[in-house]
Amino acid sequence: MFNIKNLSVSIGNRILLKDVSFAAKPNQITGLIGKSGSGKSTLFRLALGLLSKSDGYRWSGSIEWKGLSLGRSFYPSLQPVFQDPFGSFSPFGTIGELLLEPIRIQKKFFLTGEESNKQNEKIQFYCEQFDLPISLLSKTKQELSGGQLQRFAILRALLANPEYLLLDEPVTALDVLVQKKIAEELKSLNRREKIGMLIVSHDLGFLSYMCDEIFVLEDGLITESGSPKEILKHPSSKLLKELLESKAHSFGGVTSSSESSN
Repeated sequence: MFNIKNLSVSIGNRILLKDVSFAAKPNQITGLIGKSGSGKSTLFRLALGLLSKSDGYRWSGSIEWKGLSLGRSFYPSLQPVFQDPFGSFSPFGTIGELLLEPIRIQKKFFLTGEESNKQNEKIQFYCEQFDLPISLLSKTKQELSGGQLQRFAILRALLANPEYLLLDEPVTALDVLVQKKIAEELKSLNRREKIGMLIVSHDLGFLSYMCDEIFVLEDGLITESGSPKEILKHPSSKLLKELLESKAHSFGGVTSSSESSN
């Protein structure tokens, strides 16, 4: 269980989260929706141990994975996938080399021949699942599209044998066709390998397609939650009412208000 209890976060005089509580089931896909500045990415970064008190952040309450307290350091069983696929990979080295970075860190930078072979087999398996040609492994990130890099970012997270994925706006910077492809791959991964996910996004169309349950975050507070069907039919929060009134969104699939190239 990914469990957050009475979590409040601030920096300076600015309150980012106010007494937030919710629980996400380990094998389900859970969404957290909010506008820019609502505090959703702050929660994501805290779960990964990326908020530092030395930088002025203060927090109270708890954030846990299966009873283990998070926030002080990175926990390898929770693997992140970030919004910017180009920022997720070093410009130095091939994609094939960079995919092995997490497992090398876990193994203290030394892989036996047997371990290397095992990882290469997994890479080839996931490349096939994600429709990524093996030839791309010998290229650098500068030679790949954003959609290809984001799928490789998901693949790299899976190589670390995670129990849970944390995804921060994983398709926002991509065009609609690539968004749909990645959404289908994530849903297939969840069904096939029972890996749960927490997806942070401002895109209700994407989350309603992806998630078993959605939590709404407004001004640092959870204001509504439920299955996509429930909350779309009977919205009670200001944010959902505004989004449902907007013709810029499509709720039947993964159409995003973002526009970019793949």
